[in-house]
Amino acid sequence: MNGIKCGHPAVPMNSKVSLSNDSLSAGILATYTCDAGYELFGQTTLTCSNRGKWQGELPFCGTNVAFRKPANQSTTVRGGDAGHGNDGDVGTEHDGKRCTETQSEHSPWWRVDLLKPYSVKVVRVTTRGCCGHQPLQDIEIRVGNSSAELQRNPLCAWFPGTIEEGITKTFICARALVGQYVFLQLVGVEGSLSVCEVEVFATDEFSIDRCAHAGTPADADLTAFNSTCYEFVVTKGGSFQDAKSYCKSRGGDLVHGFKGIASTFILNNLDRRKDKLKTQLVWIGAQKEPLITARTWRWVDGEIVQRPSWGKDQPNNYNGEQNCVVLDGGRSWLWNDVGCNLDYLHWICQSKPSICGSPEKFENTTIIGTKRTIGSSIDYNCPDGYMLIGSKSRTCETDGFWNGQPPNCRFIDCGPLPDPENGKIKLVNKRTTHSAMVEYTCNENYTLIGDASRRCGDSGIWSGHQPQCLFDWCPEPPEINGGIVMKTGKRVGATASYTCQNGFILFGDNILTCNVGGGWSGKAPQCRFVDCGAPAQIEFGNVDLINGSTTVGSIVKYTCHDDYWLVGDVIHECTREGKWSHDTPSCELITCEEPEVPAGSYVVGYDLNVHSSIEYHCEVGYILNGISKHSCQKNGEWSGQVPSCEYVDCGKVLPVLNGAVVYVNGTTHLGSEITYNCTRNYRLNGVTRRYCLDNGQWSDATPKCEVVDCGKPNESQHSHYTLTSNATYYGAAALYACDSNYELDGFARRLCLENGTWSSDTPICREIRCKDPEKVPPLSTQVSTHSIGGVSHYSCPRGYYLEGNATRICLQNGSWSGSMPACFAMDCKHPGSIDNGRVIVVNGSTLFGGAAEYHCLPQYERVGPFLRKCLDTGLWSGDEPKCEMVSNEVAEAQGVGTSVGIGAGVIIIILLVLGLIYLRLRKATPVKNTENVQAAERKEDQNAAVMSYASLNDGTNNRMYENVPEEGLYDNPYSVSGSAYGYSGHNGRRTFHRSGHYEAEPVARNGITINGVSVR
Repeated sequence: MNGIKCGHPAVPMNSKVSLSNDSLSAGILATYTCDAGYELFGQTTLTCSNRGKWQGELPFCGTNVAFRKPANQSTTVRGGDAGHGNDGDVGTEHDGKRCTETQSEHSPWWRVDLLKPYSVKVVRVTTRGCCGHQPLQDIEIRVGNSSAELQRNPLCAWFPGTIEEGITKTFICARALVGQYVFLQLVGVEGSLSVCEVEVFATDEFSIDRCAHAGTPADADLTAFNSTCYEFVVTKGGSFQDAKSYCKSRGGDLVHGFKGIASTFILNNLDRRKDKLKTQLVWIGAQKEPLITARTWRWVDGEIVQRPSWGKDQPNNYNGEQNCVVLDGGRSWLWNDVGCNLDYLHWICQSKPSICGSPEKFENTTIIGTKRTIGSSIDYNCPDGYMLIGSKSRTCETDGFWNGQPPNCRFIDCGPLPDPENGKIKLVNKRTTHSAMVEYTCNENYTLIGDASRRCGDSGIWSGHQPQCLFDWCPEPPEINGGIVMKTGKRVGATASYTCQNGFILFGDNILTCNVGGGWSGKAPQCRFVDCGAPAQIEFGNVDLINGSTTVGSIVKYTCHDDYWLVGDVIHECTREGKWSHDTPSCELITCEEPEVPAGSYVVGYDLNVHSSIEYHCEVGYILNGISKHSCQKNGEWSGQVPSCEYVDCGKVLPVLNGAVVYVNGTTHLGSEITYNCTRNYRLNGVTRRYCLDNGQWSDATPKCEVVDCGKPNESQHSHYTLTSNATYYGAAALYACDSNYELDGFARRLCLENGTWSSDTPICREIRCKDPEKVPPLSTQVSTHSIGGVSHYSCPRGYYLEGNATRICLQNGSWSGSMPACFAMDCKHPGSIDNGRVIVVNGSTLFGGAAEYHCLPQYERVGPFLRKCLDTGLWSGDEPKCEMVSNEVAEAQGVGTSVGIGAGVIIIILLVLGLIYLRLRKATPVKNTENVQAAERKEDQNAAVMSYASLNDGTNNRMYENVPEEGLYDNPYSVSGSAYGYSGHNGRRTFHRSGHYEAEPVARNGITINGVSVR
């Protein structure tokens, strides 16, 4: 009894076993525990019986696959939604609406959709606590794939009678049932079905404990479905990049690639968490390239999204920046495109488990290898005498499960074997069970014929056949004429090799073997003489006899001259039939085949003879990859590799905002050209032309159309400007103006140019100043200032009068008002003639400063000034003198003189009155002056007459100046008078003078004078 042992105990999936003793003898206990996250159902301990068998059934380690899966029921009342039945809350009170409840009806039911078929072994139900509700009775649990006709699904368990309230009861299926739907039904009962929690346990889904990667917090909201881990991050928010980085740190990525049942699972879980979400926008791992025209959405693993589930009016790509995707709870969790920088959204991570569960094994098998990480492998072994049925190795796959199925171990015994005649057998492993080996040996001088070793096979039969031991010596091999024999020995297996001499040919087997039993195999061969004769000659080639003979076995080699190749066989051999082995070859000029013309190319040059050349070219839009020039070589092949013409298409470029792209050639292939231009008010920043390059890209970077803004134009001192369109972009105009009394130096209108600068230089405002007023001597000016409003005063020197504007004002146009005046000399005109005398105008000038002398005829005496000067008033100084007769008839003369004097005085008075009237009438005429400067000018007749001296005599034929004494002609000819206009003189004579002027005054004598000159 002490020798009875059990095999290694079997271990179910996701569990481990520990033995109370490694001897595996009777009474040993095998204790089972489940991996983390799995629950054990059944016996935890098995015992090795005294019959070498383990007593009891294997336990079952399963995980709940019904948690938060879609649930439904026949009816719903009082807040007892079907989803309360698998929400993870095992409380038995329904006050907080934590359990399911149907209305009172016939055969009510509750169902959970596992979303995929599972191998269900255990269903655990938590009933509702008391009181006030009908307890469960006559309940059926069915598992299958029919969602509508529940009775068609196989029965897992049935409990007749009433189940106690507020307890958890476990139902174990008689066998594992595979199905997607699990039903609970009160069969044939009129009542209400209410449960607080239903758990469905299976082994073909891993627990969430395997989803806890390094760094995962203890309160992480993890779940697993369809061999994938999910983490619902709903307690924090972040941007798309934040979410992606978070998932990457957990060994996964944002949820992606989900569809079908995976999508149903995710959306159902979101719906159950909907009330706890701070926002109903949840990131998923799909995004679009950040281009306005891009339309392809890709998952974060690079795969294209084939059928996106967009919500209504989505995607709308608002502002061209919505390149990421969220599940939108406001749109029934359909897709919505949003900006990737929203930093308050929740997200879902998706990852694969980091390890596999404990692998299952059958009884008598052992596992080599303890690693459980993804990609690791384990090997199954059987004990001696057992055959492994199934795959020896299993690998931990990325889905968290071991591939394949565990193998079995079967006991096999092939039985004993007899010794061969003249030999013996050896049991290598000291046994005859599976894989055991036996070896055969023969006695001396005997050779083993057959299998030297045999193995106990899988079917319990030894491999191969029983061998024999036979005698192993042979005699000398026979000799032959014209040949030679060489032997390797004379024991079994030795050989005798025959060869013929030159010119001879061997007929028969050339090798004989020493067979078991002491005889050579077959008969000895024969050697016969053979000659093929001289080989044929060829044109453009040579014939060489390699052996120098033409007998059998001789070899002839044909070669061709340069640039020729051999058509036929190079080597000919003389055969045993006395003929050369091949037909005579020929030498032909080497030619190459027509060159291959790849798509998109063409070849120039079609001479196919050796040394000729061809050149490959590509069609428009193609680029040549490879060497273009090739030559026909002596091997009849074109040199180099055939090039290829690759069609290069740079594709359409993206449109330029506020600009346009012009395809100059109307194409986008290699060599095509495009130009860019911008709309009004924009200028191009970058190149204007781009070309399609051989790398399939457009040259240079894409230019941009930037708003042409010249900025505020500069101002100079005393200037200001007006923007006509109140803008500074391209085409805008700035109008410059100067402050009062300033003028613009430069362009008054500046335009904003395409290069973003203002046209021309900034104009300068210069003060408006008048030049020096023009003048002509003797005119003089006095200017107060040359600025606007300045006054220029004109004046003439003494003796001149001003004609024109006496004052001129500096105007705003920089010119002086009016016109330049002129200075004209005062002209007193000819003083006129006098009676009995002469008037001599000195130097003939009647202008200012000129003098007029008065002379009386002999016997006449001058009464009045001798010399009158032209004053600056235009009048002659003093009064006009008179010539009065002075003779013996003085009284008469005086009387006459008195009369004449009176008459002359009357005349003078009349003339004075007329002169005054004339002056009144001739007063200065105002000249129109726009500067309100009044000036008067007086115009006077300037008809001056000069009287020349006449030949005068006194009646004695004497010239009047001939007897003029040399001295005493003039006494005090000039005198200065202090009065303005006074008269003084001797003997009642008057002398007219004016202040500052000197006049000649004749000497008063008693005698006759003519014009003041004494003549006697």
